[in-house]
Amino acid sequence: MKPTPMRGAAAAAAGAALLAALLSPAVAPAADAGPAARNPSPAAGALQALLRELQRPEDRKLPATVQLERIATRQPSGATAERLRASFGTDRLYTLERQPPQPGRSDWRLAIPALHHAPAEGTAFDWTEGRVDFQFNPAGTTARVRGAMDALTAQDATNRFTARGIVLDSDQKRGSDALWYGKARVAVASVDVLAKEQNMALDLSGLSVDVAVTDKRKTADIGYDLRVGRAAVAGEQVDALRFALRLTNLDKASLLALSDAEARSTAGAGTMTPRQQAAALAPLMQGLGKAVLARGTAVEIEEISAAYHGARAVIKGRIALQGATQADFDDPKALLSKLVARFDVRVPVALVREIAGTVAMKQAAQQDRASDAQSVAQLRQSMTDVVVGRLLGGGFARLDDDVLVSTVEWRDGTLRANGKPVPLPTPTPDGSPAQAAARVRGADILQARRLDGSCTMPDYPDEVVRQDLALEAVFAFVVSADGKVATPTVARPSAFPEYDRSVLAALAQCRYAPALRRGQPFDLATTWRLVRVPGTQRP
Repeated sequence: MKPTPMRGAAAAAAGAALLAALLSPAVAPAADAGPAARNPSPAAGALQALLRELQRPEDRKLPATVQLERIATRQPSGATAERLRASFGTDRLYTLERQPPQPGRSDWRLAIPALHHAPAEGTAFDWTEGRVDFQFNPAGTTARVRGAMDALTAQDATNRFTARGIVLDSDQKRGSDALWYGKARVAVASVDVLAKEQNMALDLSGLSVDVAVTDKRKTADIGYDLRVGRAAVAGEQVDALRFALRLTNLDKASLLALSDAEARSTAGAGTMTPRQQAAALAPLMQGLGKAVLARGTAVEIEEISAAYHGARAVIKGRIALQGATQADFDDPKALLSKLVARFDVRVPVALVREIAGTVAMKQAAQQDRASDAQSVAQLRQSMTDVVVGRLLGGGFARLDDDVLVSTVEWRDGTLRANGKPVPLPTPTPDGSPAQAAARVRGADILQARRLDGSCTMPDYPDEVVRQDLALEAVFAFVVSADGKVATPTVARPSAFPEYDRSVLAALAQCRYAPALRRGQPFDLATTWRLVRVPGTQRP
């Protein structure tokens, strides 16, 4: 659902392309590059065939209105029409017609009739009437495009996809280079996706994608801004998601050549294998690589952000190549080493705390302790302390007004956070010494935490308090997966055996938020060191 700079035939097919983009989550296969990716669902395959025939390459020098006139007369081929009827019950998904003339402009309308198609098997489709209106100047060099559809639903036995309040809005101008510049937006009021077998629902609202193409003489900038007002799944909600980036200094000649090559590849997609299509585009991609090096093309991350329970994290940054050569484009490892990236990251401690609270509540529910507010609060604080402590203690972040702030950089094949090298994981077989050592170091373990008020340690012996003597002892025990203390023993006694026995009795009454390994509670053997501070009467 991402609008692109429209030109000629692509503009004329905007309605069909929009329909295909909206349907794609419901009718397209999983993008796993496996056999399913090469064999799309019947509905997706029919739409792809229709778009291929609509987007046959045209002479880019022709006015857009002339190209529309040619496209308006095209009908789906016999094979494509048959595929459309099999999936949608009709081969007439749209009409494209000239509207009554207006002074100083040429108007066209692409209409999508309402459809209700519910076959006994396969995907059922239901959508309201839609339209896309085009307004051109007499020369066909400026285009104003407005489109809308109230609702669209696609569902089969396992999934259902519904989009409501669909709007397309675009104002563009064709440059002397035949590229189109301006702004385009697709907005959708809400999207609901239901995986019926898993009883899993995803609800999105306030979706929008804005694209801005800016002419900079020999180069062009393209900006993308994706926003989601609310995303809810499995009882959790994330608000105000944003992904905004800008591609700067894109070489125009390379973009034109790549656009033409993609059009030819699309037209031949029905007869070419994916490998053949990739081979046809390879020379153009290499040319684009040269242009990237020559023009200093970069990716500016204007903002990646999201809010959870009112706490908002924000990332901004830049990605570019430094010192790369054309030969590096043939060697992914070499190219990665020439990649330079910098991100400024801001994560409120409140966000860490809110996520920890959600995890703690789910852990407590698994142990039938969701009503134990104190236990949940203790586990939430423990998780927060561990995460924040590791980041600050390791020097990977600093605290600025209760916000974790870090500069993350990738340069010369090394990842750094706040100037500190971050060790990257190296793949090792399960059960190898390296993985065993990592587990011993507690890389995936959250330590147990005693629940405040769950037990009371005895006062120090009278003699110790009266003479203000030093006292130290170490106790060993196991915190079980249910948070209880098992097998407490004296690992290093104090000089007061009776007092040590009193402490053991008190320890046996203590309750803990259990230790977690990869989110699951487990029995943890641990120790507790008791040290008397001078002037105190009790631990």
